[in-house]
Amino acid sequence: MTDFEGSTDFNAFANDPDFSSKKSTGTMKCGCAVERALRRQGNFIYITGAQKQSDGGSNSYVAYNIRVGDIETRRRYSEFESLRKSLIRLYPTVIVPPIPEKHSITDYAAIQKSVKDDVVMIEKRKRMLQTFLNRTLNHNKLGAEHVFHRFLESGVSWSEVLHSPPLSTLPKNPMHVALTQRSESQGGDGTVQTTSSSSSSLIPMPSASHTLRNPDSRFVESEAFTNKAAHHMSSSVDKTQRRVIRRLGELANDYAELGAVYNGFSLNESGQLANAIEKVGQAVDSSYTSTGQLISSLEAEFSEPIQEYAQFTQTIKQVLKHRHMKHAQVEMIFDSLENKKLQLESLVRIEAEAKRLEEAMNSGRQSSYHSNSYDRAETNHSPHDDENNQDTQAPSENEENASEVGNIENPEVDPEAENPYASVYPTGANAAALRASRQRSKRWSGPTKIFSAVSHTLHGIIDVDPEATRRNQIGKTKDAVAQLEQALQITRKDLVDVSADTQADLDRFQRQKIRDLRDMLIAYAKVHVKYCEKVWFCRVFGHYLTQIFNSMLFL
Repeated sequence: MTDFEGSTDFNAFANDPDFSSKKSTGTMKCGCAVERALRRQGNFIYITGAQKQSDGGSNSYVAYNIRVGDIETRRRYSEFESLRKSLIRLYPTVIVPPIPEKHSITDYAAIQKSVKDDVVMIEKRKRMLQTFLNRTLNHNKLGAEHVFHRFLESGVSWSEVLHSPPLSTLPKNPMHVALTQRSESQGGDGTVQTTSSSSSSLIPMPSASHTLRNPDSRFVESEAFTNKAAHHMSSSVDKTQRRVIRRLGELANDYAELGAVYNGFSLNESGQLANAIEKVGQAVDSSYTSTGQLISSLEAEFSEPIQEYAQFTQTIKQVLKHRHMKHAQVEMIFDSLENKKLQLESLVRIEAEAKRLEEAMNSGRQSSYHSNSYDRAETNHSPHDDENNQDTQAPSENEENASEVGNIENPEVDPEAENPYASVYPTGANAAALRASRQRSKRWSGPTKIFSAVSHTLHGIIDVDPEATRRNQIGKTKDAVAQLEQALQITRKDLVDVSADTQADLDRFQRQKIRDLRDMLIAYAKVHVKYCEKVWFCRVFGHYLTQIFNSMLFL
């Protein structure tokens, strides 16, 4: 079998330069039994059969037999699906090969018997799952992954693999994993290191709809080309090919019915006429057989690869989406860092202003202290000085004393009603005490000063130490700035590596696509050449039958 006769042929993979370079450079380093078996020259992964098994209850499933050299194991479809998802989580920048799609609800409703018991469906899955395994083996990173080797290893529970490193240590969000650390720190224990800053709540998580300010033109073109290719493959090529296969199937069914009619009709005749009608029936049956073989060959060697590449385009979209989100994360971290820096500058400015006000208030307290000391010196003078200075007191004070005496002497005037401080300060209080009381009452008079007093009290209740609060905010903001700077440095380096790995795998996929399309078109041509040769034979045979009928007319 040549390397042009199918994408699942070993020679097509062995002649792949990526596969050869992987073997020559020795990227498989885990040293397990499967790895040693895959190192052997001329090795290939086969799915040798499918068996129906029971899970111990009423449910049953189809297990596919996998053989790698002398190693054989069985895996069900859900485990293949889980393997692919695990490889995507481990390598988000790699275009992981697709597996055959699940049947939809309409497919289950259209088929009377259980779909998982359908022989045609099982054979198709065998071919496509085998292609998936060999494409994974063909990849220089996926083929060297020990998780993939454990999937092929006999006697290994896949559930245990899922709950052991490195899969158990992966975060749910791929944006929390730093690719630069994962690729270098994935050691013998299989653990995957994640950055502490990436797991912080400070790190923003982008969405796929985020618009980049400075997009990379290379990946913008790749996204546009992938979207166009996905639409072309799924809407045009795949649908048209499915329609061709369906019509060929209808033609084959018509040939089968027509052949049965001719064979039955020949039984009603005798002699050369019966022989001629029987030969026509055989020719129609041969057309039915040839058309069925054409359908099977086109399904395996052209339609299934077309469906596979339609799925490939969706995988490429996910890889480009991951790179897009990584780029968006870098821009969002940069914006968060700038906002935190502005917030820190504002807090530092407020702190400097508070210190300046505190210094001004301290200087004001010192001047007030000297003024109060002078007032106390005047208040605490001797009684002898009071007697000598009674005649020199201000007229306002004498008038006030006179008014107070007048109120007491007038029986019609209530002194307590006129003077609200009468209950607090008796009439015998000296002038100095009354003057000090009036100064305290004026200090808290007016709506503005009362509001200031209430605000000061509430602020004291809410924030006992505003200075310490400001300092704590400055410290937390400085820590946030440091974490964001570290995260920005890591994600920028990670974006460079993600972009490089994504571009490298896109280039590898492009080379693979060119080889596969060449093989698909050559296989398509060979299938039709073979079919046309049989049709030509039927045409020659039909010409021979025409001569027989013409000779019968002269009998």
